[in-house]
Amino acid sequence: MVKTVAVRGPRGSYAKTKERRRAIAEAALEIVLEKGHRSLITADVAQRAGLSEPGVLYHYPTKDDLLLAALRLSDEYEWSTMPLGESVRRAPARAAESLRRINVVRLHTAMFGESSDPAHPAHEYFKERWRAGDERMVESIVRLQQAGVVDSSLDPYRASRWIHTAWEGLQLQWLAEQNFDIAAELGSLIERVLGVPMSAIERAGDQSA
Repeated sequence: MVKTVAVRGPRGSYAKTKERRRAIAEAALEIVLEKGHRSLITADVAQRAGLSEPGVLYHYPTKDDLLLAALRLSDEYEWSTMPLGESVRRAPARAAESLRRINVVRLHTAMFGESSDPAHPAHEYFKERWRAGDERMVESIVRLQQAGVVDSSLDPYRASRWIHTAWEGLQLQWLAEQNFDIAAELGSLIERVLGVPMSAIERAGDQSA
């Protein structure tokens, strides 16, 4: 369960606002993890965050705003444990691990579809998320190229896009069927895109650690 941050003591209006927004986001993420995004209501978020319902709505006026805050916080937790340059190596395990938080994956999938509308509050979030994910994946591929593991003629930007696109597609299919090993499938796809076995990528990671 996500630990809720309490708001304590006078630390200036900006600090208080930041802590309250954080507490609300953590409460929203807790509810998503436990019950799913469709069960999220503002009153429950307010109770968990130790605020009034109008106080929650002041910071996050709509349910979509609350759900987006939960997604951003989930990303923050995930990326904080990912060392730079490890995106390729850890991708299969991350794909499998994410499905253990299936309610967050369902929220991600639902908001991803809605975000195709530029007016949706998640539109910019997903654009930023793709850019950040590509930056990390490209860095990881470039390091493998510099280590002589991956062919230097491979365009790391195209390779990153292929990997991320396949990852999203596999995740969507798994939500519908849940009858295959997403880590194995993604690992096989990475091998085809980069032209090397995952075992070589693992060894390169071990040597650089």
